[in-house]
Amino acid sequence: MKKEIFIDGETGTIGLQVHEKLSKHPNVNILSVNQSKRKDISYKKEMLAKSDVTFLCLPDEISVETVQIADELGDESPIIIDASTAHRTNPHWSYGLPELGENYRLNLEKSKRIASPGCYSTGANVILKPLISHGVLSQDLPIIINAVSGYSGGGKSMINYFQERNHEPFFNYGLKLNHKHLPEIIYHNKLKKIPIFSPSVGDFIQGMIVSIPLHFSWFTKKVNTEIIQCLMEEFYSASNFIKVLKKNEGISDKGYFRPDNLVGTNCLDISIFGNDDNDQLIISSRLDNLGKGASGAAIQSMNIALGFDETLGL
Repeated sequence: MKKEIFIDGETGTIGLQVHEKLSKHPNVNILSVNQSKRKDISYKKEMLAKSDVTFLCLPDEISVETVQIADELGDESPIIIDASTAHRTNPHWSYGLPELGENYRLNLEKSKRIASPGCYSTGANVILKPLISHGVLSQDLPIIINAVSGYSGGGKSMINYFQERNHEPFFNYGLKLNHKHLPEIIYHNKLKKIPIFSPSVGDFIQGMIVSIPLHFSWFTKKVNTEIIQCLMEEFYSASNFIKVLKKNEGISDKGYFRPDNLVGTNCLDISIFGNDDNDQLIISSRLDNLGKGASGAAIQSMNIALGFDETLGL
């Protein structure tokens, strides 16, 4: 019997992607939404009650209000998968990035409240978690994170901006050093110093690269590029969606590492670019900001919570 799905916010950038992917999923049925009534609380409560799983593709405040409505249903409440930032550091919610460890996956298997990660934080967390959990990187380290994303990550307003004739080809933002994805990066790695995070947007619609530069002297143990390569490969060896690339894999003939190779997938690549002579390396993750960085991750979490194969529909 197919599971009933309610997508609250199905006309937004992420909502459209969730709808598109789920329309091809063999085990679900997407409930039709009356757009003229979708802001009506009684109608929303009715839709929540009808669904087995509800995806929230909404601003933070409205997500919080919708969860409160769902809570009123008690045991009849559906599984909630929230794509906003509202619950990503809430200890009572599961975090939808099962690759971070067995405890993350087990939490998803029994959870009815799931916070889907942010795209930048997904890219940063999959780099930091293996290093910190293996004890080779201290939680006291002042981390620096650089990232570039396609403009779809900014939603409809930024998509419209890049359709304008005189738009900028590239820009940095978050220059107050308080980007909304920082709290979940700190929380899920138990970092003791706030990372410096420098996000940017380029003139391409989808795809992203998140990079963390590191000196060998910053590690708690003696390392080289090969040691870090092997550590990352081992950590993600059982992953269906995360692949640690070999040296020079995924780079163009000209030596370029571009951000849009994985668009349309739920995959994420990790690359280690090291120079043992300089005692330095850069670890980069590449993903589709609307795939593994948003809609794909949400559907992967749904699959796990419902006991399906996590790759189903992805």
